[in-house]
Amino acid sequence: MPLALERRPSPGSFSIRDALPPVRESDLDRLLKLIPTELIAFYAAAVPIICEVPWRYFAFLLFLTGTALVPLILFLDGHSTGQRARWPQYVVRTLAFITWAMAIAWPFAPWASESELRWVRSLAVVVVPFVGAILLREKTSS
Repeated sequence: MPLALERRPSPGSFSIRDALPPVRESDLDRLLKLIPTELIAFYAAAVPIICEVPWRYFAFLLFLTGTALVPLILFLDGHSTGQRARWPQYVVRTLAFITWAMAIAWPFAPWASESELRWVRSLAVVVVPFVGAILLREKTSS
């Protein structure tokens, strides 16, 4: 006998899930899904140790690692759920991580100063996911 933790409903039984209508995804939901929060949270948690590491390119390595993990995590998530992401999502999520990471900590310090580009980075944090959500919006039939 297999170990089953969930009870199978008997024929003719009623479930609360049957009564609930499907939840429609809003534009805000789509926009927030384009921000890779799992990696941004990791990056923000790792940034304080940058000054503790004596290697001056550590921030850039952390930035590159996060950038490379974005498409990998999206692919693995799509593979595990059976809902593969379209290629533009890979681009938008990667760009969203890049803009957020640069706003959190400037990874290019060994090569360039960050002082003049702060407002551009802050604006990009908002604009990249917003434009991505508009471009990835599903076409409705009229």
